Amino acid sequence: MARGMHRHRRIRLDNLQQTKIDTRAHKRPGKVKARTRRDARVIAKIKATKSGVGYAAEVQSWLSRRLEKPFTKITAEEISQAIA
Repeated sequence: MARGMHRHRRIRLDNLQQTKIDTRAHKRPGKVKARTRRDARVIAKIKATKSGVGYAAEVQSWLSRRLEKPFTKITAEEISQAIA
């Protein structure tokens, strides 16, 4: 490859990096709204689930992320505090 081609590659990579930054900033408000909707949906699922029945995978994953621990280590009291 000729020496000059590397310069064009660098320019292309810089443009790609800036495009990623711009895209991330542009999509951030929508992601915040989606996170709020998801939180409301999962909390409604938790409240609708009877105490003896297990939770869906989506709920388990959400609780694990929210409480920052594996789902198997989460107690009922912690779940109550998480949805309060």
